[in-house]
Amino acid sequence: MKQSRKLIDFARRTDFNIPVAWRKELQIEDGMTVTFNIENQCIMIKPAYSKTLDVMSTVGRKGLIYVPKEIRTHFERKGLKRFSILMEEGERAVIMQPL
Repeated sequence: MKQSRKLIDFARRTDFNIPVAWRKELQIEDGMTVTFNIENQCIMIKPAYSKTLDVMSTVGRKGLIYVPKEIRTHFERKGLKRFSILMEEGERAVIMQPL
C-alpha cells in the first residue's frame, strides 16, 4: 500500500487530487466515473467500468475527486472528519482512511 502525504478534512474541503503516478497506475483519467464504497471504516474509490447503483463521482481536471455528501455524512455522524489518502495496488483503488 502506498501512502501520500495528503490529508483531507471534511470540515474544510470536500475534494482532493489523486497524484499523477497513481492515476496512471490505476488507469483513472479526467472525465471518468469512480465509485465510492465503505469497507472496514475506509472509503474505497475505484474506477466504474459500468453503470451501478453505488455512490459515484466524476474525476475532474488534474484528477480532482469530489467526495459525495452521502459519504461525508456517514463519517461525520461517527465524528470522523480527517482522512489520509492511500493507494492499494492489489485492490486497484484509492483508499481514504480515517485518522
